[in-house]
Amino acid sequence: MAFPITDQSPIEHDAPLPSDADAVVIGGGIIGVMTAWELAKVGLKPVLLE
Repeated sequence: MAFPITDQSPIEHDAPLPSDADAVVIGGGIIGVMTAWELAKVGLKPVLLE
């Protein structure tokens, strides 16, 4: 089975981005995800970008 995400079939996202955020976290690895999660737990509105 081939990997489903390639240069020819990238992930597409057509939903609008939030109009505001308290923090923008760039990188969806474990550090980025956990950072965004911890920010959300204390009441902030993070945006996580990969």
